[in-house]
Amino acid sequence: MEKIIECIIAGGPQHGLVRRQLWDSEYSAMPVLATRDGQICIAAAHRPADTQSDCFILLHPQATGEQFTDLLASLSCRRASASAPARMDLRRIASAA
Repeated sequence: MEKIIECIIAGGPQHGLVRRQLWDSEYSAMPVLATRDGQICIAAAHRPADTQSDCFILLHPQATGEQFTDLLASLSCRRASASAPARMDLRRIASAA
C-alpha cells in the first residue's frame, strides 16, 4: 500500500531538508535519497505514523552525531506537539504572526 512519507536529511549540504514522497510500506527496502553533492543518504531512523505520515531520518555520509541527534530530538518534539491540544498550535501560529 502506497502512502506519503516524510524524509529529513541529516548532514551534508541539504541538512534539515524535508521531502515528501510516495512509499510502498509492503516493499522491504527503506527509502534512500541522493543529495546535491551526489552522496546517497540512507534511512537511519523511522517514526511510525500516528495521525501524521511516517517520517524517516536519512543519514548523509558526512553527518555528525550532533546533527543526527538534533533531528531525533525534533521528531520527538513534533510528535509531542501533534498529540497536544489544538489550542497549543493556535498559540504558536499567533506568536509567529
